[in-house]
Amino acid sequence: MKPPFLLFDLDNTLYPPSAGVLQEMNRRIGKFCADYFGVDVSKADDMRRDKHMIYGTTLQWLRVCHGLLDPEPYIKAIHPVNISAFVQADPDLRTFISSIPADYVLFTNSPMEHARRTLKALNLDDLFPRIWDLRRMGYRGKPHRESYERILGDLGLRADEAILIDDNEANIAGFKSLGGRVLPVGNIPISQWTKQLSVLMEA
Repeated sequence: MKPPFLLFDLDNTLYPPSAGVLQEMNRRIGKFCADYFGVDVSKADDMRRDKHMIYGTTLQWLRVCHGLLDPEPYIKAIHPVNISAFVQADPDLRTFISSIPADYVLFTNSPMEHARRTLKALNLDDLFPRIWDLRRMGYRGKPHRESYERILGDLGLRADEAILIDDNEANIAGFKSLGGRVLPVGNIPISQWTKQLSVLMEA
C-alpha cells in the first residue's frame, strides 16, 4: 500500500510555539494595521480582533473589507528577517524527516522567502525543495478551501491520500472537511507528534 503524502505546515509546527515567531508576527500585524488605518496599535488590535475567524486571515479581511489591493507590503512587513534569532535547529527532527518513507512538501501561509529563511535556520532547507506558499495559493491560504484544492490538484492527490500536519485548528478542520487525514500538533512537543505521525502513517 502506498504511504500517505505528507503536507507539513511551517510556523509553530516545525519549531515550537515557545520560539515566539507568531507573537512577533502578531505584533507586526498590529503595527501594519495601525499604520494602514491611521490609528494607534490598541485600536487596530480591537478592529482586527476575531476577524481571522471570519475571513481566515487578517490579510484576507484587509483585502475583502478594507480595500487592500496589493498584499505585498503587508507580507513584507509582518515576517521577521532575523528568524534565526527565534528558532533553532532540532537534530532529532531533521533525522525524523530525512527518514520518512513517503513523499512530502511544505504547505505554508507564509511567503517563500520566510519559508526558506526559516527552513535554513532549522537546518531543514535541503529536505524541503518543494514549497507551496501564500503566493502560490493566490494569497488565499489555509483554511480556505481553494488552498487545499489547489495543492491537491497540483500534486494529483485525493484528500484521503494525504495527511496535513498543522498546529492551527481551523486549518486542520478545513482539510478534514474535505476528507483529508490530519495530525493536529498544537502545543504537542515535536518529539511526541513525530511518534504520532509514524503511527498514523501505518494506519
